Amino acid sequence: GYAQHIASVPWMTAETKQVALQKLAAFRPKIGYPNKWRDYSKLEVKPGDAFGNHERAEVFDWNRQLARLNKPTDRDEWGMTPQTINAYYNPVFNEAVFPAAILQPPFFDPKADAAVNYGAIGAVIGHEMTHGFDDQGRQYDGRGNLTDWWTAADAKKFAAKSQCLVDEYGSFVAEGDVTLNGKLTLGENTADNGGARIAYWALEKYLAGKKARVGKIDGWTPEQRFFLGMARVWCGSERPETRRLQAQTDPHSLAQYRVNGVVSNMQEFARAFSCKPGDAMVRKDACKVW
Repeated sequence: GYAQHIASVPWMTAETKQVALQKLAAFRPKIGYPNKWRDYSKLEVKPGDAFGNHERAEVFDWNRQLARLNKPTDRDEWGMTPQTINAYYNPVFNEAVFPAAILQPPFFDPKADAAVNYGAIGAVIGHEMTHGFDDQGRQYDGRGNLTDWWTAADAKKFAAKSQCLVDEYGSFVAEGDVTLNGKLTLGENTADNGGARIAYWALEKYLAGKKARVGKIDGWTPEQRFFLGMARVWCGSERPETRRLQAQTDPHSLAQYRVNGVVSNMQEFARAFSCKPGDAMVRKDACKVW
């Protein structure tokens, strides 16, 4: 599906698309938990000895790192535990990792409607895959080598489209006189927007393959349920001080804009909820990289 998505990008030349598709073909997903577990049997943990446990853990990990010197890179290694509710893309390995803990509600529910899951975990999967083609990930090839595989013309077009996101998110107010940092959050915003689009595209492919059209549930269409599932993932509440700090230090946008910033760029959202030009959630100059 993502290959068709890349192939249909109107601003990229066939030459660059070919290499992008090669990188996508080499992409590796890691889901749930690692193939082999780290051995902690030599780590001594004593109840009631917090400082000692910390000290022994540091020494244990230092020795583990030293033992890796001059050995082949372990591409099966995970940078997160299965119990971590998160996901990540590693450009050096060209891999996306989805720990077991994120494969539960509200991100994924095997009993839930498919449209909701596409909007939730589907957008997360699309997000991590799109990181391979954001402002940082695009600098690595399919083998994880730092190399420029873009034509000069395509790189220039990418920069122009990325600047649209920099300007858009840089205008969003976090708290008081503090706005988001459009440059700091560019990679995550690129992944948020691209991930939502590829997930929506996948949902439409899924619905097209159904013999009978999937109807409304609780009054919501599948397309509307997609966006509700996506938005529910980011429900939360922050103190003003937290919003200020995150806006100035975190490469991720505030949750509010990880939803509203994305959907305001999507004609698909406008169609789903019958939004018209000039409405608050419809950007006149919508940004679209992927």
